[in-house]
Amino acid sequence: MMTTPQGNQTRSSHAARNVAIAIFVIAVIAVSYVALDSAGIMVVQKSTVMSVTYSTTETPQSSSNNIVNGLITVSPGNYEYYQVSVPAGAYNVQLSGTFTASGGSGNDIIVSVMDQTDFVNWQNGHQASTYYDSGQVTTDSFSVTLPAGAIYYLVYSNEFSIISTKNVNTQANLSYTENVPSIVTYTTTYVTS
Repeated sequence: MMTTPQGNQTRSSHAARNVAIAIFVIAVIAVSYVALDSAGIMVVQKSTVMSVTYSTTETPQSSSNNIVNGLITVSPGNYEYYQVSVPAGAYNVQLSGTFTASGGSGNDIIVSVMDQTDFVNWQNGHQASTYYDSGQVTTDSFSVTLPAGAIYYLVYSNEFSIISTKNVNTQANLSYTENVPSIVTYTTTYVTS
């Protein structure tokens, strides 16, 4: 269907007429509302304000997670590791444990704790920082304070040995405190005039 300039004019005049009718109807309703209200015929609630507030009480909650407990075997030239996740918002974070190695002529192992970035660097033979590094020893205990909101690795390395498998009797625990919401209180206020 083709549209002529005259057809477009008719459509636009209809649209203008419809807008004018809508404005007129709104004006009539507004005037009627004001007239009825001032005559006392309508009872209208002038304003309502509602506010809702809530509050929570946080309670410190201690957690302890076992990371490893028992005998692990570390092959020559290899290492074993355990991933340790510390939640964001945790505090008083401690990774603690003990280990005793046996096997080979030195009955020794290297135990380290490092963050994710340093673990990747260490795996690839690059320099890495540690939170704990036992050095090559038979036995030791450790207690390491860790920052919250990160992943760490507890590593048992026998990479220095080319022949001997090491058996390591070990245990390690992660403990921390978190604030946990315990009470939620709601307060609702209504004001009417």
